[in-house]
Amino acid sequence: MWIQAEGCSPVVLDTVNLESVVYPGMVASLFSVGALLLAGIYLLALQYHRFGRLTWGHSLAGIATMVYVFAVGAYTMLPLPESREASCQVRTGGLQLDPLQPLRDLRSLAEQGGSVMLHSSIFWQLALNVLLFIPLGILAVRWLGLNPLVAVVLGFMGSVFIEVLQYTGIGGLYCSYRVADVGDIATNTLGALIGVLLAYTPLFAWIRTPKQLSSAAKQHPLTRVRRLWGMLFDLAFVALAVVLGQTAQTVVDEAIRLGLPSFFSGLGDLMVWVFPLCVTVVPLFGARRSTLGQRAVWLDRSSISGGQAPLGFTLIAGLLGTGGYTIWTVLERSSLDSPSWVSGLSGLWVLANGVFILLDSSARGLSSRPTGLTFTPRSRRDSPAPTTR
Repeated sequence: MWIQAEGCSPVVLDTVNLESVVYPGMVASLFSVGALLLAGIYLLALQYHRFGRLTWGHSLAGIATMVYVFAVGAYTMLPLPESREASCQVRTGGLQLDPLQPLRDLRSLAEQGGSVMLHSSIFWQLALNVLLFIPLGILAVRWLGLNPLVAVVLGFMGSVFIEVLQYTGIGGLYCSYRVADVGDIATNTLGALIGVLLAYTPLFAWIRTPKQLSSAAKQHPLTRVRRLWGMLFDLAFVALAVVLGQTAQTVVDEAIRLGLPSFFSGLGDLMVWVFPLCVTVVPLFGARRSTLGQRAVWLDRSSISGGQAPLGFTLIAGLLGTGGYTIWTVLERSSLDSPSWVSGLSGLWVLANGVFILLDSSARGLSSRPTGLTFTPRSRRDSPAPTTR
């Protein structure tokens, strides 16, 4: 799966083999950074929604999981062939069905002495196949909270999936260009098992399992930091909805260019508004009367007495908060003609709301104070919503 080698005779590591380790690592690092920039905020929102708070251990484990996924993909699939035609002409791939081949290779190397073994690419291929799946076992138990057997099975299935991709040339994108080795499945599964055992040692106790975090959940007070996290999550959800709306608009416009009846010409402009407003407005009609970001941080909008917030005042509060930001953002980005003063207003809207939260000791914010509403923190994710009083 790692460094391809023919037969079982020892091969001294050379520059090419070292490059085969460094190059995928650089690619994995680059894609990991990009993915974290694009999706990191959504991972934090998911963690907050699941456990009612953010913890350094679980957040770092989430980042490690994302990096690990890209690392596995890079080290098992790179380097890619120049083209499908080139891979079909060379045909460097193949299939090795002997699950005991790794043991035979190790025995052969051991007979030649420890020094020869440590300088053999075959030995390092086997060792790295084991090491590559140790993080999977650790993260499956500590971050996902899977039981040991399921975690090992996950390692086995993940290895099978990788070998299938290698044998099929990534699902037919290329001709087979790497050797699909059943022995790799055995060494990968062994790595996952070692990772599972390590997960139960004090070394990884800092990554609290989902069960531990859920059992420690409690009702945290309404604070300005909590409100700012909810606001940040809302901005991320709106940004995603705006991108989806613009993508839908592009698809519709392209479909019209290719022959879709002109009757649908206004549908693209409509999509620009539909996605963001659905994310911003629809959640306010729920029993919790809160936005997606506020739900993620376990906050329900309520009246001062703790009852359910009136829908009319909730919609006004939404307009003063995320709803206003959404409207200005869409106006700036839509193809509709809008006054020049609209440009930049969305940023000022966010700034005003953020500053107001920081200055408001009650953390109710610019959206809730004028409407006489507040927020009721939840003690559990499934705590009942406020009711009419």
